[in-house]
Amino acid sequence: MNLKSLTRSQIILIGIALAYLAYAAYYIAVSSYGGGTERYFILNDDAMISMRYAHNLARGHGLVWNPGEAPVEGFSNPLWVLYMAFWHVFPIPLAKMSLPIQISGAVFLALNLVFVYRIARHFTGNPFVSLLAVGLTALYEPLNNWGLLGMEVSILVLLVNIAVWQTLKALDSGRFTWLPYLILVIGTLVRIDMAVPYLAVWFIFLAFDKSHRRQHLMYGAGVLALALGMQTGLRLWYYGQPLPNTYYLKVS
Repeated sequence: MNLKSLTRSQIILIGIALAYLAYAAYYIAVSSYGGGTERYFILNDDAMISMRYAHNLARGHGLVWNPGEAPVEGFSNPLWVLYMAFWHVFPIPLAKMSLPIQISGAVFLALNLVFVYRIARHFTGNPFVSLLAVGLTALYEPLNNWGLLGMEVSILVLLVNIAVWQTLKALDSGRFTWLPYLILVIGTLVRIDMAVPYLAVWFIFLAFDKSHRRQHLMYGAGVLALALGMQTGLRLWYYGQPLPNTYYLKVS
């Protein structure tokens, strides 16, 4: 990167992102606990449930709550659980196992600020307003709480804003692109609720990109149907239910 080619607003954006990472490091540090020779890094309750499944998967017990018991899908973020399981492969002490997940959340949220800036700049053309949007996003406590304490929200908000940015670029250029569909369908593998922003982007393309409406009908419907069908099939095969157990608990 050539620093001389950066505009003042881009330099400020980099400064905000770096300041956010410093804030995230402090947030992670004060959320840990312990004294003496051992310090424990923790996630919130839902994220720790996912971590237990990830731990058992990495140890060869499968995606189960307790080894040896019948499988019950007590999580609703399968791809995030697999990502957690990846870190369990390394010889990281259990007291520190949450730390790479928290650091990942901080990185995802910092990258998200870049796309918040781009989207705001696209609509306003005003660098001050765009930087204000970035600052307000960085200071939004619920997003920081969820993202820095292990929830999949950090990667999901990044995926949504990348998809929105790609959608805006496609509409401006008049070219067809399947990238927003690919990005958001990956999001449905993280959490099935991401089908909602997927449908929102699909409807926007159908409404405003009339010259490629047939392609959007084919790609938009086909990609989502394939992803949801694959997930449902795997759930029925492994857990015997088409939806995570948490969905049934919440409605019944």
